[in-house]
Amino acid sequence: MRTLSGTMFTLPLAAALWLAAPLAWAQTLPIPGPATEAAAGETAAAPASTPQAPANDQRIGTVKQVRGESWLGQSGARRPATSGEGVFETERMSTGQRGAATITLKDGTILTMGPNSTMDLSQFQYNATTQQGNFALNLLQGSVRVVTGLLAKINPDMFKISTPTSVVGVRGTDFIVETEAAR
Repeated sequence: MRTLSGTMFTLPLAAALWLAAPLAWAQTLPIPGPATEAAAGETAAAPASTPQAPANDQRIGTVKQVRGESWLGQSGARRPATSGEGVFETERMSTGQRGAATITLKDGTILTMGPNSTMDLSQFQYNATTQQGNFALNLLQGSVRVVTGLLAKINPDMFKISTPTSVVGVRGTDFIVETEAAR
């Protein structure tokens, strides 16, 4: 048991209280739905000179909202992220100092990145018929809010999030992971 100002908390309760006060950026981007998708046209289209997404449209998800600076792709071939754009397996997504972005994956998982964040969607397979597959996200720096979809609900052992110092096995449905860049 741990005490805090004379109040006794069990570790699960303390963790729940910590998670109940989400980061400020997580409250600035609503979870996509019919009302927020209608306003998704706020982001300008990428210039014609930017690198393009992979030619085969094997998208694993879609960028739903973008605020500020957000990019898709590796540093040498990154392009501005725009609402409605496809996201592909093994793709990197980054946000700038005032950036934030929301991605919805095929299984219904929603990823909301905070400012100064970089993540690799290392692995995502999902079979809509059998509802089986796996998910691996590598959060290199910053923060991401995750609202899990069918994969984590059906087989939570196949849903992993890694940071430079840890691997998170998912047992919840709405949580935030935050990390500093590796030194």
